[in-house]
Amino acid sequence: MVLRALRLLGDHPEGLSAAEIGERLGKSPATARYMVNTLCEAGFARRDDSGRCLLGTAPPWGAWVPATEPAGPGDLGPGDPAPGAVLAEAVTELYRRTRQRAYLVRRTGTLVASVCDVRGHQGLARLPGLDTHVPPERAHGLAFTKVLLAASPTYRDAVTAEPLAALTPATLTCPVRLGAELDAVARQGWARDEEEYAPGFGTLAAPITSPSGTSTVALGLSCSSRRLAAHADELLADVVAVAHGAARQWASGAAHEGGDVCSCPECGLDEAPDVVAPRGRPAAAARSASRAHRRRTGRGISARRR
Repeated sequence: MVLRALRLLGDHPEGLSAAEIGERLGKSPATARYMVNTLCEAGFARRDDSGRCLLGTAPPWGAWVPATEPAGPGDLGPGDPAPGAVLAEAVTELYRRTRQRAYLVRRTGTLVASVCDVRGHQGLARLPGLDTHVPPERAHGLAFTKVLLAASPTYRDAVTAEPLAALTPATLTCPVRLGAELDAVARQGWARDEEEYAPGFGTLAAPITSPSGTSTVALGLSCSSRRLAAHADELLADVVAVAHGAARQWASGAAHEGGDVCSCPECGLDEAPDVVAPRGRPAAAARSASRAHRRRTGRGISARRR
């Protein structure tokens, strides 16, 4: 039945609603909706702005890689402990601190990045065009995938091998300029996009690197470009601090694996690392990092919000 649904979507590039799919396959609307949700979550299909289901633009598993080749950034390296609840708790902690939609993104193949965890409250604006997967032709415009591109020369080469599309007027389409930005991301440990992926929105992200150093996932947030312009230093300090704390907890994963993860200062989620200021504002970033370090979160919520 799923294969029939995929063939049906392939025959209708303009997309079909769940009700239309159910009618054509002889299934109830509830069954059709469940099947559509499953296909979208697995990356085989996506929804457009009107809610119609379309066939995915790329296979969700990416290009085939022989087992004899080194593991990609989406895989655990040799000797890496399973992250357990560390990564999920990091997404929750980032949302608690910022009250912006928080994401965890990893590579699921050579060319495809997967949005594997999201936190956000009802009514919080969603980043337009971001579904469960980021295809390679859109990876250059998003802070989350910039982090992954900076961590993987293979991923970078594959994405920049094709012409870079202008997703918005602000998108970098020059491979040389993009390469320079990705080099900067690798040095500074964070990435930013300001209306490069979607008009009116921006994203910030930082890497969480596995203990062996061979695997990287991206932790970040999306918000309106207005909020990003007004609070970039504070938001960036929170993103980088939570990512660094999660990496430290992952490194000591034997103690936390499979259990709850604490957000107390002793576990590191409250400790702010040195932050390089975005767009040349080092003093403001330093003050922001200091505030983040002094903050007593009470499970990550500021005193003002409490």
